[in-house]
This record gives sequence, structure tokens and C-alpha cells, in this order.
Amino acid sequence: MPNVDMPLSQLRDYKPELTVESDFDTFWEEAKGRAKSVPLNAKATLVEDHPLKSIHIYDVIYDGADGTPVHGWYVVPAGEHKAGSLPVIVKYHGYNGNRGNPHELLHWASMGIAVLAINTRGQGGLTPVGASFPQGSISGWMTLGILDPNLYYYKQVYLDCIRAIDFVCSQQEVDASRIAVYGGSQGGGLALAAAGLDDRPKLAMPYYPFLCHFRRAVEQHNGGPYVEIKNWFRRFDPEHLQEEQVYRTLSYFDGMNMASRVKAKTLMAITLQDVVCPPSTCFAAYNHLAGEKELKLYPDYGHEALPFHEEAMMRFVASNL
Repeated sequence: MPNVDMPLSQLRDYKPELTVESDFDTFWEEAKGRAKSVPLNAKATLVEDHPLKSIHIYDVIYDGADGTPVHGWYVVPAGEHKAGSLPVIVKYHGYNGNRGNPHELLHWASMGIAVLAINTRGQGGLTPVGASFPQGSISGWMTLGILDPNLYYYKQVYLDCIRAIDFVCSQQEVDASRIAVYGGSQGGGLALAAAGLDDRPKLAMPYYPFLCHFRRAVEQHNGGPYVEIKNWFRRFDPEHLQEEQVYRTLSYFDGMNMASRVKAKTLMAITLQDVVCPPSTCFAAYNHLAGEKELKLYPDYGHEALPFHEEAMMRFVASNL
């Protein structure tokens, strides 16, 4: 099947220049520093009325850096656990998705691993947006606050992801030296951000990550949320007079730039028929990964479920966590 992007021989070597601004690290260190001053106020309520006897399920709420309540599921293998005895995985979901259902995390618990799945604010779950934005936007999340990195929607989302790691590290049964982060599409971009901005994850498992190499993603788009940025220009800036300002904002959230700071051992999956997250944008992130890495390539698949890759991730975790 022909690829929807560059030939594979070019993709394997595709490593565009990073778009990191000179204050990129300062921007995020200051944001993380301010977030640390905000109490987590975490609550984990045991769910009693479920039929899954091999796990304990907790309905979790913790405060984001701006005080927004972030909701999630925390699932732990049933039984008593010594302090620091369990590895843990944090799952981030796809665009407009949610934390899912607890039984979707059973495979990790069956491996003796605790797992936290959180909602992305404002999307398909209980977590509200928790912010207002100073200018108009296109329906969706991609253009909220797009003219200022301090006000951009994904700033608080990325901080929510880091605070998810704070939550699991606060659980007595968790071994904080054995943390993995993962997700697909938007969840893959969030996993790259979490591992790029925080040294605590030892493994990262993004698959066909969204939020990578924004300029090319918008230019190449054939569907999916990147069209929101193109439509923002059509609506608010038809002459592209603010184009550089837009892409400057996005550079602080670009998974390609985040990848260059990832120290975690990384397993990435890329599909060559993906018209939502073009393969070149995923390779841009993969080829900039700073740490040890492994690629799973699925030439005949697009932006779709990859159950066989779920098993590949399980094997990767079993070998490395």
C-alpha cells in the first residue's frame, strides 16, 4: 500500500530542525515551579460496587496547577502491598476521549502494575476546562489561547500530566523509580510531554503521537484536529500576518521539541497510513528522542486501534520496568 506521506527511506532520516525558543526551558521550569506551590489536594475513593475482584479501583480527583479538579481512575492489583513494591503506569487518552473504563486497565493490573488514567481537561470526561481565553477560537481545543504560550490551552494540560505523576508518587505502594507513561494520538503527545518535562518516568510509550512538528502537521493535514489551526487562520488571520506568533506559541508544546529532552527509554509506534498524525511528524519526534529508543512500524495501518501493539507494550514493560 502506498504511503500517505514521504517514502519510508526519507522518513527514517527525517530530522527537521527543532523549533525550541531560547527561553523554552526557562518557560517550563517557571511553570513547573509555580505548579509545585499549589497543593495537589488528591482524593482517591474506593469503588465498591464493581464485579472485578482481582483489582481495587479508585475514583481519583486532584487539583491541576490552576486549581481545576482533574479526574481519573487509579487501579491497583487486589491484596496487600508493601510500601514501594509496585511499578506504575500513567495513561493519557486521545483527543476528545476520556479516562475510559477501569476494565480497560486490567491487563496492566494483571501484570502486577498499578495504573492511573486521567481525563484531559474539557474533553470527553468529568474534568472541566478551568480557564478562560483572551481571543476567539475555532471549535475544539487547538486554538484556545494560541497567540500566547502562557495562555495556551495545552499549558495547563501538560501540567496536569506532570501532576498525575505527582499523584502516583504519593501512593505508598508505588515504587517511584519504576514509572512509565503512555498513550496514543493526543495521549502519545502527552506522554512525550510528560517524559520531556519530568525525569521521573523511566519508560515512555507513545504511539502515533499527536502534537508533533506542528507546522508540517498543519501543512500535511488530511483530517483530524490540526485542521482547527488552518481554520483559525481562515477565520481570524486570512493573510497569515500572525503566523509566526502562532507557531512560536506552538513551539513550546511541540512533541518534537519535547522528544529532544526525553531521557526515558522509549517505545514508539508509527503507522504509515495515518492521515490524522502524518508519519513525518511522528518520525520528527522519534528521530529527536534523546534517550534509548525502539520503533515499531506498521506500514498498512492508519490512525486506528492496534491491539497487537498493546501486547508489544506489555512485553516492553515486562522487560524494562
